[in-house]
Amino acid sequence: MRLVLVFLAALAAHVALRASHLWWVFAACQPLLLVVVASARTLPPVSTAWVGLGAGLAMDVVSGRVIGPGGIAGAAAGSAVSLLVRRLELEGPLFWIVGSLATAACSEGLWLALVATLGIVPDHGWLGLLATVAMTAAVGLLVASAERGLHALRSPERARRRLLKRL
Repeated sequence: MRLVLVFLAALAAHVALRASHLWWVFAACQPLLLVVVASARTLPPVSTAWVGLGAGLAMDVVSGRVIGPGGIAGAAAGSAVSLLVRRLELEGPLFWIVGSLATAACSEGLWLALVATLGIVPDHGWLGLLATVAMTAAVGLLVASAERGLHALRSPERARRRLLKRL
């Protein structure tokens, strides 16, 4: 249920980034790929691939692209990042940073390759690919920082220090 709420929030952020009049680099961010990264922490690679398929198809629909290549790229990126996380045993901030970078690079690279093989003119080229990877990884870094901050605020050590200061 929590993953569904995160998916809906990421979909709303994806639509908001496309609808508002922002600098094109900010609109290159794909928050739906971070849902794939989040699912890689708890789900097996096959389930993460299904989440990636859903995220990729949702990105295709919202962005007005040809439906299909984004889903395939999202599924491949989901299974790849899930295997990468398990193989390298990534945790903490490194999980979000490496996971978002790997997911965005795999998804965008495969999407461009699929669109090229279908003979469709892509809506962005190499510069758009680099902007998408950079902005999605930057949002992954932001999520890692927020998670680290929340962990520090909720830590039992902090509660003990506060209690000792009161005594």
